[in-house]
Amino acid sequence: MATLGTLGFFGAVVLLPVLSMACTATVVSGAPDPTNQATQAKAPKLGKGDGSASTVALTVIASGDDGLKTPTDLDWNPMKPTELWVVNFADNSVVTITNAPTDARVTVRRRDVAADHFMPRPTGIAFGANETTFGVMGTFAACGQSRNEASGKANDFMGPALWSSDPTVFAKKDPIGLGSHLDMLHNTPLCMGIAHESANRYWVTGGFNKSIDLYDFKRDHDIGQDDHSDGESYQYARGQLGYVEDVPSHLVYRAETRMLYVADTGNKRVLSLDTKTGQESARVRAKEKMAVSVEMDGATLADVVPASFGLQEPSGIALDGEMLYVTDHATSRIHAFSLDGKELQKLDTGLPPGSLAGISLGPDGKLYIVDMAESRVLRIDPK
Repeated sequence: MATLGTLGFFGAVVLLPVLSMACTATVVSGAPDPTNQATQAKAPKLGKGDGSASTVALTVIASGDDGLKTPTDLDWNPMKPTELWVVNFADNSVVTITNAPTDARVTVRRRDVAADHFMPRPTGIAFGANETTFGVMGTFAACGQSRNEASGKANDFMGPALWSSDPTVFAKKDPIGLGSHLDMLHNTPLCMGIAHESANRYWVTGGFNKSIDLYDFKRDHDIGQDDHSDGESYQYARGQLGYVEDVPSHLVYRAETRMLYVADTGNKRVLSLDTKTGQESARVRAKEKMAVSVEMDGATLADVVPASFGLQEPSGIALDGEMLYVTDHATSRIHAFSLDGKELQKLDTGLPPGSLAGISLGPDGKLYIVDMAESRVLRIDPK
């Protein structure tokens, strides 16, 4: 997933003189009322009112009629900044929405011929480098909730896959029967979310190992090939994450500080991982030949929003300057937190429980969310 824009706060309330007579007070006409919550919104992208659904409009950007089938995550194509990509959990497909912020939007659904293995039950999508080793322009990665059960018996040969965002390549090319994927690494069955770091490096959450994993695809193997021998995998915090079936656990990387922020769904918290810390420890037995496959010990992991706060199933997470937006799948609320865990604002979307997962900040400065229950992408328009 990619960081767009900087949060703009409302200015401080200016105190004006108050005319008093006896024990009564008269507020000067036009002065801001310090008790009015609308004047004190700290996350205005969630509305300026009391956090109720009536303070925003939820504008439908795409729906089931456009090919959405239980969408779980969304991200903006950096090579086409107004083009939004959405992954479908129910049928292993992708819907692209061109000119998404406008009324002139156009949607296209694409499904790779080999998606059942390379994009099974996708939970996350994140755009990456703009060019591959072999000159293919535009890349993204995705991973999904799978243990590779297609053969009838789970063998856990699963992990994130790298793809081209070129519409003449993605879901079009199939040179040797392995579809159009550019690479795949296999140490994370039940992959529940993904975030781009740099080049071909991606962070994922692993539901099977209950871990945070870093992957480096290194040199991609070209369209539809299968040489993964230069790949690297680093496993952090094994056994420390929670896992909730069918609920994505998204994460976001902040390049300025090299901090990773994770929606730990099963443990009802948001945590941070200082990616500058940690040392290689035990070797992780890989499912295939890889250059590096190790567990990392000693990394600094901390609660940003502890379980005691009251989140039920934190799922989507987006970074906006010094602020994190977190969706709660169980309550269909969105919370805004400072990076040190203070709640700044919240929004009750009014959607049924089980609706929310991925959230992303658009090029228009507005928040976009997936609605898993009704198979929609919605934009939050503050009133």
